[in-house]
Amino acid sequence: MDDFNLRSPMLPPLHTQIYQEFRLSLEELKDVLSQDTVDRSHLKSSVAKLQDFFQNQILTLDSSPLHPHLVQQTQAVQVEMDKQLKLLSLDGMFLQAAKQPATVAQRLQQVSDRLLLLTRYCDHLLTSPT
Repeated sequence: MDDFNLRSPMLPPLHTQIYQEFRLSLEELKDVLSQDTVDRSHLKSSVAKLQDFFQNQILTLDSSPLHPHLVQQTQAVQVEMDKQLKLLSLDGMFLQAAKQPATVAQRLQQVSDRLLLLTRYCDHLLTSPT
């Protein structure tokens, strides 16, 4: 048996720190959405920053410290997160174009739901036992 501890967190400290930073950014964006008036251009730039962070910080993380069977699981979650970030960007574009209050509300709800899903993905990676 190798020295792999079944009770250790799934991610090494650097990975944990990066995912926690990403999760914090998601929470900050959710707070922006909860305000009475949402600055749509600010939302668009915040989503772009999330995508940049994901591409430059998360996708570039070295997977060698991970236990081999967890590399595939982490990559699968990253693929889903990448997909949700792309859809989030589209939601933001649709929100920019929305004129009717009902449509704006629907688009804001879609953005909020997507942020919640991304937060859950982060939580999964941060709390899953190995």
